[in-house]
Amino acid sequence: MIDFFTRTVVWLRQRSFFQATQRTLVMLMPIAVLGSYFQLLFDLVFSPNGLIYNIFGLDKILSDHLWYAGSFVSRGMVQVTFGVFGVYATYFMARYTARIYQRDSTMAGMAAVLVILFCAYASSSGRDSRVPFTASLLQVDGVFIALIVGYCVGQVFHLLGKRYVLVKRENVKWIRHRAWASVLPMVVSLILGIILGVIIYELQLKMLNSASFNEIVSRMQTTNNLAEGMLLSAVITLLGWLGIGYPLRSMSGTINNAYTAENLTYALHHGNSWNVPYKFLGSSLINNYGTMGGTSIVLAIIVVLLLRQKNHEIEALALLSLLPVAFSSTLGFAVGMPLILNPLFILPILVLPLINMLLAACAISLHILPVSVYPILKGTPGILIPFFGTNGDWVALVFPIILLVLDACLLLPIIKIGEKIEPRLNPEQEGAINAQK
Repeated sequence: MIDFFTRTVVWLRQRSFFQATQRTLVMLMPIAVLGSYFQLLFDLVFSPNGLIYNIFGLDKILSDHLWYAGSFVSRGMVQVTFGVFGVYATYFMARYTARIYQRDSTMAGMAAVLVILFCAYASSSGRDSRVPFTASLLQVDGVFIALIVGYCVGQVFHLLGKRYVLVKRENVKWIRHRAWASVLPMVVSLILGIILGVIIYELQLKMLNSASFNEIVSRMQTTNNLAEGMLLSAVITLLGWLGIGYPLRSMSGTINNAYTAENLTYALHHGNSWNVPYKFLGSSLINNYGTMGGTSIVLAIIVVLLLRQKNHEIEALALLSLLPVAFSSTLGFAVGMPLILNPLFILPILVLPLINMLLAACAISLHILPVSVYPILKGTPGILIPFFGTNGDWVALVFPIILLVLDACLLLPIIKIGEKIEPRLNPEQEGAINAQK
């Protein structure tokens, strides 16, 4: 079984789409990690409902000028990293796809950027004249579309472009030759992009924004049926693995609806949350125990990698990402590892949250664990979300730690398989890397 799984992952990783995707995401690791730190800073310090902001009463300590300046910088850096992440992703995806087939990668990347921007413009036109581009197509939570656009443009260059020979010192004549040689695939790419943009505009398609998944998110937030909640959880985590993070992001933080309000009212009236009307709300289970605010699997992977200490570069990424991941800012590591669209991690990303939710539901039904009903501040460490959500119940502090240890143990075989896969993918490059160390 393990050998079959290993061979399957190796075969998938050798396909051009997954090759280009993995290279693209790893290349974008510095941008993603930088964005994670500024997201962490904004959520904790410069948000009125942030954890540190409220604990230390920063509204009284920081001057207005300093607070607004910090908010401006942190929010701005989040926008230029995660807000337009799709532009970076589609450029490098097209570039690495074209490079696999020895085509002009730079021109392919430029064409892909034009296509994704036009599609974002077409999706925005007629809705708000002040916003020229639809953010949902460009943000990190919609990176799947950007990767698909980049890959398709790269394939156009593969089919219609001329073979590109790398020249170390390019003069103006050679660059002009490159530009003319790329005219046909670039024009075809733009024509296909315009057709796609017209379809988006005419049909007023909502491409991968939060509204596209309202039904799934709303049902997950309000269902009290454990089986349905687990099924929807699998769908949401699968979308997250694909690079469509809107549903999973909607599950994090405090969710307000009639069901959560009724649970909170009961807890405030009785002084505890043991017998609230809705014990198995999907939003509560997935955020508090399934993903622990998005950190459970990511933090477990980091723990295993730091204990294994097999790859110094991966270990450095894990250490660099540990702080933001601990405070529920996981995108830096998810991109840099990468976890997104990595066939190796599809099973744990799907299965581990279900195991966590099932164990939590059993503990709740046996009156071992109270139900989380209280609001959570932004930036709260994922492992502490159940503790604060139950108003400081100590079992709710220990239980997520047990789940984290269990997740790490279950992930250990996956990490070991990953260590065996990497040398088999690129044996020549692996030897060159080892020679440089």
